[in-house]
Amino acid sequence: MVRHFASIAEVVEDMGAAVYFYRDVLGLEVEVHNEGYANVTVAGMLHFGIWSREEAAKATYGSAEAAVRVPLGYTVGFEVDNAAATEERLSSAGIEVVQPTKTEPWGQVTSRFTSPSGALCEVAETPWARRITQPIVAGAEE
Repeated sequence: MVRHFASIAEVVEDMGAAVYFYRDVLGLEVEVHNEGYANVTVAGMLHFGIWSREEAAKATYGSAEAAVRVPLGYTVGFEVDNAAATEERLSSAGIEVVQPTKTEPWGQVTSRFTSPSGALCEVAETPWARRITQPIVAGAEE
């Protein structure tokens, strides 16, 4: 079902403060895509993002007015072979799917759900961004 851990994003109220923190305080490379999303380059991470609460609400619920439904903190994403099938499995297991499978404007296929503790999570099909090309085995030597 899950290919690998794919992403983490911090959901924030203040994009400017978050960009300042990651870029100017921590010294990380930050690529701002728009006023609601930025990528942060962190060694060892496939994807780390900063996501404004309003943009997360638009992507998940279709409206910025739903921002109060999006928890501040971190969201996690998992790469899967089939987001729709994974959504069906999650729903059948009683997990609340908050955004049915859809194709994002950038071409990624996503479905979002809440974990049992209420964290916003995502499964996605992102074939062009799959950087792990072989299985990772714990304790394997290079």
